[in-house]
Parts: sequence; structure tokens; C-alpha cells
Amino acid sequence: MGTRKDAMMDRRWAAAGYLVLLATLSVSRATHGEQARADAEGLQRVVDDYVGLYRPESLPRWRELFLPTFTAASTSADGSVSVRTLEEFYEAQKRYLDTGRAIREELENVRIERQDRLASVWADFVLTDEGSQSRGKLVLLLIEDRGQFKIHSLIFSYRE
Repeated sequence: MGTRKDAMMDRRWAAAGYLVLLATLSVSRATHGEQARADAEGLQRVVDDYVGLYRPESLPRWRELFLPTFTAASTSADGSVSVRTLEEFYEAQKRYLDTGRAIREELENVRIERQDRLASVWADFVLTDEGSQSRGKLVLLLIEDRGQFKIHSLIFSYRE
């Protein structure tokens, strides 16, 4: 039978083990929280770069936001739908920005939802071309590719 001294030592070891467990859980939660913040910041950065890099001088960097298999779909005034590959979409944006006009896009009412390695972004957009504004809605679908979110597809429609 153990002595009172043995029982006291057992309680001390149990308390020490409990403290080690708490410390480990705290570090794990902090690490998970830091990773979640970094992931959210990375996703937000893609959304910010989607409009921030949309300029003639940074358009090649803007293109890097998209997966090679990216598609863009938009509605037309006649009610039809246009679907373009990354190459078609990029070349159209390049021609548009190369006109030299003052063109800028802004996003408003941005809602980002993330589920594991997938994310969606819903937003109102305002396209300003030489002071004239057009408004519409867009949806970006993103997927995490080797630790970095990339845009898989875009659908958008101008308000009529």
C-alpha cells in the first residue's frame, strides 16, 4: 500500500500532466487561430487584388489570380449568356484597358464565404469608365491551390 507521500507525488504528477495538456491545447488553438487569420487574409488579398491589379501596368500580375482552367460567364442585354476562357477573358480586358481611358472597378457589399478549401465572393461592382459608371453583380468562385486561393470562375451581370 502506498504512503501518504506517494499519494501526494501522484497528485503532483497528475497536476503537472494536466498543466502540460492545457499548455499544449492553448498552443494548438493559438496556432489554429493564427492559421485561420492568415487564410482569411490570403483570401481577402485575392479579392483586393482582383480590383487593385486591374490596371494596364499590373494586368499580367492580375492574370496570376486565376486558375488556368478559369471561365467567365456574363449576361448580355438580349438575355443571352457569354462564356469565355481565361485567355479570351484576359485578352478582352487587356484590349479594354489599353484604350487609355480612365477605367476603374470597385466592389461594394462584399460577402465572402469559405468552406474548407472552397470560397465564394458575392459583391456589387461599380465600373467607372471616363467618369461614366455602370453597376452590376458578380460572383467569384475560388479554390485553394497549393496553399493559395485562386479564382476558378467568375459570373457577372450588369444592372439594366
